[in-house]
Amino acid sequence: MTTYRKRHRTTHGKRVQWLSFLCGFPGLLGCALLLWLGDFSLKASFTVITFVVVLWMYFSLRLRSLVIHPLHTASNMLAALREGDYSLQASYVHDSDPLGQLMLEINQLTEVLSSHRLQALESTALLEKVVNEVDAAVFALDEHFKLTLANQAGREILGLESGQWKGRYAGEVGLQWFLDAPLDATVVHPVPDKQGRYTIRRGSFRIGGKPQTLLILIDVTRNLREEELSAWKRLIRVLGHELNNSMAPIQSLAGSLHKVVAKSMADYEWREDLLDGLEVIRSRSLRLSRFLGDYARLAKLPPPQCRPADLMEILRRVLRLHPDWKVVEPECNGAVMVYGDTDQLEQLLINLLRNAVESADSEAAEIELCWRSDEQHVYLHIDDNGMGIANPDNLFVPFFSTKKGGSGIGLMLCRQIAEAHKGEIHLQNHTNKTGVRATLSLPVLKNQDS
Repeated sequence: MTTYRKRHRTTHGKRVQWLSFLCGFPGLLGCALLLWLGDFSLKASFTVITFVVVLWMYFSLRLRSLVIHPLHTASNMLAALREGDYSLQASYVHDSDPLGQLMLEINQLTEVLSSHRLQALESTALLEKVVNEVDAAVFALDEHFKLTLANQAGREILGLESGQWKGRYAGEVGLQWFLDAPLDATVVHPVPDKQGRYTIRRGSFRIGGKPQTLLILIDVTRNLREEELSAWKRLIRVLGHELNNSMAPIQSLAGSLHKVVAKSMADYEWREDLLDGLEVIRSRSLRLSRFLGDYARLAKLPPPQCRPADLMEILRRVLRLHPDWKVVEPECNGAVMVYGDTDQLEQLLINLLRNAVESADSEAAEIELCWRSDEQHVYLHIDDNGMGIANPDNLFVPFFSTKKGGSGIGLMLCRQIAEAHKGEIHLQNHTNKTGVRATLSLPVLKNQDS
């Protein structure tokens, strides 16, 4: 068995101390030799030796202090820099002195590192602000596919609160679907209750030498809706212009012919049939004109004039205007403040409630309202007990309606108003009973916004 003897090494401070003592020892030895060879009394010799020893000890300790103390100062400053403390500054700086130059360089290094640290903190804060404010969902995962970063948009997609996501596996929170999807693909949300279409971006980077996966989900649903709505508006303007140019003379001619036939053809047997036909032409042209007028108003919906508003007060006002609607109001003691156009929000609630009332079971209609809120949004739920939605994919398509005689404009107008207020509307069938739940989400008015 081999044993190793630990080599004892004298510290730098002790070596400096011993060398400072040894530098004065020859002088002390020479002085003692001269006193011994000379004709001096014992008292005088002792006094001189004592004086020389004191001076020897003083200058030796002073020399050690001049060498060791600056090193301690430099060591403490460098240790402070390593710990991130940039408040220490050396007082002894001189360009022509090597020790002063060392302290000056350390002071300048402290200033440079402090400036770099401040810039890094500001850049990190800016990056975090940008990541949280962008509409795209941004995620970072470590080599074990555990979440290390999720911005606000990402947490909303996953339905996670602020403290529920860090360290969780991708499969736990529903991200594995997006990780397995082809790059740059556009996919729908895998959860049926959550709507949206997302373009996938993936990349990789390193933190602390460890690989990280960057996943970005870009919600293209609203962009597609805006393009679709713009196309419908252009189509409505063209159709409205052409049809209105034809409807006006048709209505005028039908009315004029109706008057002529009513006055001058009293003896003809087919007079009543002709009058009925002319009335049908006139009424259908008027109905078509009103139909086009509704869509023209949709295409010309003005931008909302937003101001602080109490959503519950708007809801109560709508219910007072329609006392015949059998609606169970939500319990709300305080205000639910949003930032929006009260007239447009009132129209939005009227359309949603009317749609629920008309869809409900006429014999035992049940319309229930409830709401909840978090730090970002308020969610108003409208539940009916009707037959449900047979074709939910076409709910927001113009000219499509599940109701007899419907124009297909109501829900489309609702969604346009909601999205103009940075909100959303979702409709889905109940899973445990008949009927539909319509959910309106709007951003809450924060204290700093008011």
